[in-house]
Amino acid sequence: APANTVVVLHACCHNPTGVDPTFDQWKQIAAVVKENKLVPFLDIAYQGFGEGLREDAAVVRLFADLDLTMFISSSFSKSFSLYGERVGALTVVAGSKDEAARVLSQLKRVIRT
Repeated sequence: APANTVVVLHACCHNPTGVDPTFDQWKQIAAVVKENKLVPFLDIAYQGFGEGLREDAAVVRLFADLDLTMFISSSFSKSFSLYGERVGALTVVAGSKDEAARVLSQLKRVIRT
């Protein structure tokens, strides 16, 4: 894939297969993402449903330690049993203040109220 391509990855409790890579496999995935200058979009909708809250977030911490621009999608609809409420968050880790401002500008254009 070309540099700056967004790659969607399920950080834990892979949906629909339920099969998660091992932590060593995640290290390999992270290395490929960094080497190819890809932008990870980590979906962690099921945090806490696998091995536990902290353990399920290990992949997010692994990618954060690589100093990559990345997106993290969290769902609280499932973990707080608020299925009909569509409660969640998008966390953006930007490489600089300028990049953060550009991302925020774009998010404001597409955010649903």
